[in-house]
Amino acid sequence: MKLIFKILISILILSQTVFGWGKTGHRIVGKVAETYLTKNAKAQIKKLMGHHDLSRMSNWADEIKSDPAWKKAGDWHWCTIPDGEEYEAKKHSGKAVEKINEFISLLKNKNVEKEEKQIALKFLVHLIGDLHQPLHVGNGTDRGGNSVKIKWFNESTNLHSIWDSKLIDFQKLSYSEYADYLLLNEDRGKIRKWQGDNILVYINESRDLRTQCYNYSGENLKWDYFYEHKNLLEKRLLQGGVRLSGELNRIFK
Repeated sequence: MKLIFKILISILILSQTVFGWGKTGHRIVGKVAETYLTKNAKAQIKKLMGHHDLSRMSNWADEIKSDPAWKKAGDWHWCTIPDGEEYEAKKHSGKAVEKINEFISLLKNKNVEKEEKQIALKFLVHLIGDLHQPLHVGNGTDRGGNSVKIKWFNESTNLHSIWDSKLIDFQKLSYSEYADYLLLNEDRGKIRKWQGDNILVYINESRDLRTQCYNYSGENLKWDYFYEHKNLLEKRLLQGGVRLSGELNRIFK
């Protein structure tokens, strides 16, 4: 009985953990990135992984959260920049920036074992997506919106979950349909610019954009919240995928 109770408590705690985009969101980011990989990057990723489908590997870093061996990775999925501050390594909670830089270095290092590089790539695909979700650059006061209890069409939830998955799932598109939809009005100039951006660019964007996520009235969010924030949601998904492709193209050049 005690064991069952402990398991239930663990599940409850896990359900309140800060995740990144939901499964569909991460697959969208992966699918967009796949679109803009160079031939050389695709070939090298396939050699490393056995395939170059980034959407397929995009959720691994969340799936392993239930594995005790990966408990150490719990705070790798976000960073914290309080309002009015600039990013400073190790000053606040969340190690996403440091881990992304570490994984990039590992993937560039010819002396690193294949298995370690596979893990690094799967984390990199996931974490770059995470940091484009504005609430994954937290303000340090509400666990990235997890502590902000709210309703979504009368269903009890929290602000973080709304941005992780509910806004995306509300549109009833598969990840491939959603990615295709995002790419309909392709702007090659913006694509090239975003591909060249570094991590400080997009964490500062998320820091500044997260304020918009808190822009609502009442406690039961519905159509008006979706309508007001749809453009931001889709821009961040698109930027996440494009910037991921830029990073991978530089690594596997």
